[in-house]
Amino acid sequence: MTTKCPKCGSEKIMQGELSSFGGFVFIPDNEKGVMKKSSFITAGACKDCGAVFDISLTDKPNKLTDR
Repeated sequence: MTTKCPKCGSEKIMQGELSSFGGFVFIPDNEKGVMKKSSFITAGACKDCGAVFDISLTDKPNKLTDR
């Protein structure tokens, strides 16, 4: 997690989820079938300049594959 904004250097950072109706999810291109493996997405945001950064999956990437 970043403690300073990469754009303006502010330390006023908040964490949250990227969201819309039903929430944004990441689905790998190789997923097939009706029940696709997916993960919600979290991010950090700067309270001063509004930059969004540190975008990451809430689930570990290896849970999205068969490997």
